Amino acid sequence: MSKKSDPEHQAGHLPTSYERMLTRLRERFASCEDGGPRLAQALEEVKRAMVADGELPRADADRVGDALQRDLEEAGAWLADRSHDHPLRDWLRMDLQMLESWLWDAFSSVADRTSMELRGFVTTGEPSLYHTDEIAGPGELACIACGRTITLQRPGHIPPCPGCEHTEFVRTAHRDAER
Repeated sequence: MSKKSDPEHQAGHLPTSYERMLTRLRERFASCEDGGPRLAQALEEVKRAMVADGELPRADADRVGDALQRDLEEAGAWLADRSHDHPLRDWLRMDLQMLESWLWDAFSSVADRTSMELRGFVTTGEPSLYHTDEIAGPGELACIACGRTITLQRPGHIPPCPGCEHTEFVRTAHRDAER
């Protein structure tokens, strides 16, 4: 079995690919002088480039891109929500010292840009559901069945709930905001 088809290799490379895709996305936005493309368009350009460069097969680029877009839109919606004055660290629900500075810089800059895109749109206010085996960015997730939390310090695969084995989660910032 080749290394690239090994399931353990696949599981380990997708979170790393999330970080690389986030870095490329940030660089794409930073290089724009005219405001640049919207998130979905820029993300599609980054995915195409990563596939063309041989970094990822198309299916993996789509999977990682979908996870990154979900996380950035969720964080952007949190920042755009005018019903509270909470910073992004409240959405992450983790000690920022646990995040590497480059990851925080990249995520927060793209999330801030996404919040500006979302300010013109009406959203449902419903938080995104996160599922076991999906890739998610750093932060705290709460099991919707038992409320137990898990913390991802870096992008990674979401495990089943350690309390009840349930497979659906929300960001704890959204769970706590409803209380």
